[in-house]
Amino acid sequence: MKRFLYTLCQWTWGLPQNLAGGLLWLWFRLRGCPCFRYQGAHGVVWTLRSGSMSLGSFLFLHPSWTPADKALLAHEYGHSIQSLFFGPLYLLTVGLPSILWAGLPVFQRRRRAGELDYYAVYPENQATRLGNRYARKTLSPGELKVRGEKRRK
Repeated sequence: MKRFLYTLCQWTWGLPQNLAGGLLWLWFRLRGCPCFRYQGAHGVVWTLRSGSMSLGSFLFLHPSWTPADKALLAHEYGHSIQSLFFGPLYLLTVGLPSILWAGLPVFQRRRRAGELDYYAVYPENQATRLGNRYARKTLSPGELKVRGEKRRK
């Protein structure tokens, strides 16, 4: 029942980010990128070297990600929970600040210099808190069967 409600809310209240995420997920899926399901979310290990992100119930993980990295998975799942909270405002209230925080050179330089913590800004620390609260703490063996692993470079 929880998975049904998660999906229903994502595809109604969170429609804009799920449409964008679904199209992007399909693009990488058709290109043979490894994909998986996690607590109702669709994940893909994409080929972009820029990092990880979430759009609604779609998780896009860095190419170096492995199922052993539960912290990153929980964090990105936390962004999908933010999508449930913010609905159609998610792209402006979470997506844009998160992209600017991760991508602007001034912030990148300050993080590299140790002046700023990546999780110091609200979209990121909130996603981590939500992910730690709502994501599964442990994964059973084989729970995240990444499909398409043989195609991964």
